[in-house]
Parts: sequence; C-alpha cells; structure tokens
Amino acid sequence: MRSVDPPPSTGDSARAGWAISLQGVRRSRAGNPVLRDIDLEIRSGEIIAFVGPIGCGASTLLRAVTGAERPDAGVITVDGRAGAAAPRIPEVRDRTPVARFGRVGTSIAAMARRVGRPDAEAEATRLAQVVGLGALDKLVHRLAHGDRQRWALARALATGPGALALDDPLAALPTAARAETRDRVVHELRARRVTTLWVTRDTAEAAAVADRLVVMDRGRVIAAGSPDELYTRVDDAVVAEVLGPVNAVPGIVDGSIVEVWGREVPLARPAADGHCEVIVRPENVLVIGSDDPGMDAVVEATTFLGSARRSTVRTSDGVQVVVEHPSELRLDPEDHIRVALAPAPATIRPIG
Repeated sequence: MRSVDPPPSTGDSARAGWAISLQGVRRSRAGNPVLRDIDLEIRSGEIIAFVGPIGCGASTLLRAVTGAERPDAGVITVDGRAGAAAPRIPEVRDRTPVARFGRVGTSIAAMARRVGRPDAEAEATRLAQVVGLGALDKLVHRLAHGDRQRWALARALATGPGALALDDPLAALPTAARAETRDRVVHELRARRVTTLWVTRDTAEAAAVADRLVVMDRGRVIAAGSPDELYTRVDDAVVAEVLGPVNAVPGIVDGSIVEVWGREVPLARPAADGHCEVIVRPENVLVIGSDDPGMDAVVEATTFLGSARRSTVRTSDGVQVVVEHPSELRLDPEDHIRVALAPAPATIRPIG
C-alpha cells in the first residue's frame, strides 16, 4: 500500500517562490558556445523541466543560475536581484559530494536550524519521509548512491528555499521508487511554492513534474510550453525526437484529408495537395485485422514496457515504423501483421 504524503511544513506554506529571469545569457568553454542567448522568464512557484540531447547546455544553465558558473554575457535575476546581491539557490546534482563525518538526521536538522527553524529535528524527520529516507542515525558517507540523492534533496528542502535547482536528482533510484519519490517531492515543492528548475534525461519524468517544459539543443532554447502541448509538436523534428520516438510514413494530401496506407485521415491543419510524410507517434499506429484497409508489415523487434509493448516493424513498402500496442498483444520477430493510422488529425511534412 502506498504511504500517504507527509504534510508540508506549515512554516513555509505562505511563502512565495522566487521569480527568475535570464536575459541574453551566453557561456563558452575553450571557445565553444555552451549557452547561446538564453532568454527565459520563470514565474514564482513554477516548476520548469529542462530536456534535450546530451550536451544541450541544460546543466550549465543550472550552474549559471545558482552562481556556480559565471556567464560570459547576459543578466540573471533571482527575486529581483542580480550578481552578488542575488540570493543563493541550492542545487542537487546526480552525484552530490558528502562530508566524511555526520549522520543523516543531524545533518538535515542542521540545515533547518541554520535558517531559524525551532522544530529542526521534527522537520528533518518529516523531510526524510518525503524523500523516502530511513535510518536517520546512519553515517552519510555510508549511504548508497540513491540514498545520497534522497539525503541531498532533504537537506536542500530543509533550507526553506525560494528556488531549487535539480540536475537529475533521482537518477540512481530504481524505477518504482523513483516515481514514488518524485511524486512526493513534487507535492512538497508545490505546497511550499518553491520555484524549481529540474533537469532530467527522463522525458517521462519531465512531463510528470513540469508546469512547463523547456527543450534545449546546442545551447539554445528551441521550444517551451506545457508537456502536452510540446508532445503534440511532431512537425518539429528535434522537439519531437527529444520527447520520444516518431514515425515518418508516406502519404498523399488531397484537400482536407491525407491518404495513408489505403485509409483517409483528416489533416491537423491545411496543406498543399501532393505527396508528403505523415509524422506520427507510435501510439497512433494501430495493429489491425488482416482484412482491414491498411499496410502489411513484418515485425523486426519488440520490447515489453509493462503496460504496453513497443514493436519495430517493416512495412511492405519498405518503411520502418515503431508501433506501441497493449502488452497483451504479443508480437514476435518475423510475425506478419497489418497496420494503419489512428483516425486522429495528422501532421504532415511536404516532400521536396
């Protein structure tokens, strides 16, 4: 049975998180641009998740916001203050350094006491529950990697921050524990209105935690919006691929519809008549009956994902397509199947 979330600290419930502004922020290393003209406004209490390919610049952006790394140009304002006058934002990274000595509970309580909390020990116990950390009397340097991440999160939260920078803070946790811990931490952040910058390589995690997703590539912000809004932007190749696999299948536009594999599908927006590529997510490719209008295909590989399976197939016209289907529909390599698009409005890309 899932445990009930510990109630948020009443001492911080009315406090507004810090607004953060980045204007024209640039950073280079060895002459290579890492951040390029970043303009971003983060509202008080907002949770922003940053995603992108490796080397996109998201971790460097976090370091610039926390003051751990100085930008070459631009202005970063935190709570209306910039430079040395800006308040310090705690950061939790995938691997946070730990002291050689000190116990879990006392080190968390020490951070709460430092910011003037009279109930520091009780707050340490509560935050340990939030992050799923037991054994408060254990030495910090003897914690496993995942528990060190939990400890670092609890310590950062104990400071009562107006903002928090998280760089893959749950990466070392097993899948189920990671999801449960994520949900409790997000509940705490929202209850306390902590402005949060959350970098993660897990796009499902990003979508689960974020009020707004920011997609970065080669040091630039290339898209920003709600998770569901960006997930539907399959016509933008970089954004679409960051948020999960997409397929490009041949079609022919005729008026307000596009014909794909012998079926007519409505267009998401008007387009010129002619040959095109239809861009579609795996869950919008259906496995259908052998006599239904569609395209024959041969299964090349399949992966069990728990509640669903993801299979790669090769259609009879030579296109490789990824299909997401219910887990009870078991497909094996070399199986012959038939596929079609779901009747949802289609996004297309002209050819030529």
